[in-house]
Amino acid sequence: MPDISGTKPGWYCFKALPKKEHIAAELLRRQADLDALCPRISYMKKTKRGKVRFVECLFPGYIFVHADLVEVYRLIRSTQGIRDVVSFGERVPLIPDAFVAELKARVGEESVKELPAAVPVPGDEVTITEGPFRNLKAVVSGELDAQQRVALLLEFLGRQMEVTIPVDEMIPEAGPPKGSVWEE
Repeated sequence: MPDISGTKPGWYCFKALPKKEHIAAELLRRQADLDALCPRISYMKKTKRGKVRFVECLFPGYIFVHADLVEVYRLIRSTQGIRDVVSFGERVPLIPDAFVAELKARVGEESVKELPAAVPVPGDEVTITEGPFRNLKAVVSGELDAQQRVALLLEFLGRQMEVTIPVDEMIPEAGPPKGSVWEE
């Protein structure tokens, strides 16, 4: 158990159960009236069912809590989904307020940052998710036009053909968008 006797009120990082971080943060906000932050990202990903929206923690297994550890450490530890405070030996690091403020500004009020869909460029491999060419792989051969459509080159019935498809009816073959949470 880390030594919390010398800590002062501020932001601390806590280990949480995987995939339960947002639940633990919400419990701390509602039941303990603490400021808890669990930043998450949301993106579209190709699955066997087609395009599916995923929401995942930006820092898997961790949440940030603003508290006076001397007063509420046991309450935080007893919260469902919380394992323990992050410590280095006996030392419990204080997270800088500026870091948390910047993080909050970037993820917004709901603590979920929506990653933009990747804009396909010529040469990208994509999978078509809608229409008669559903589940076919293609290569982007043209730029995004004013109607939000992209030209694709695909192999169909033994020959190559070019089709134009709305950008929201395809998904990059590489998986989640390459855009970063930190890009504006």
